[in-house]
Amino acid sequence: MLKIFKKYYGYQWLGAIICGLLLPFIGRLLGMSGLHKVIWFYLVINGLYTLYLGYSIRRRGLSPFIMLALPVIFSGISTLALHLVSRQYGFYFGLMYIVLSLFTFFGDTRDDPDENQIPVENGFRDLNSNV
Repeated sequence: MLKIFKKYYGYQWLGAIICGLLLPFIGRLLGMSGLHKVIWFYLVINGLYTLYLGYSIRRRGLSPFIMLALPVIFSGISTLALHLVSRQYGFYFGLMYIVLSLFTFFGDTRDDPDENQIPVENGFRDLNSNV
């Protein structure tokens, strides 16, 4: 079961559901002010998760389409369907989450395993060939 969970990006989907659905729902249950929800839940927690998600996807070689899970759940379900988040915040934060995950996805690649390989775009120059 754990192998299937990992194969179908279970941890990433679980994190997206927690950040996209559960946090806005908890904020409404606790009666938090809009300012505190925006700062702590939508900016800090979800922002840090999307930064980690972009790095994790690049590091593990996962499909980049999983970066769309949190923005779709947050903007689509929490904003449009359940009205947990106001529309003026929902779509803009969804775009911000995509941009943040792309920053770390395309960011510093010095620790990638293929960084020290020999580039072969123009072929090997030191090899002698009789062709």
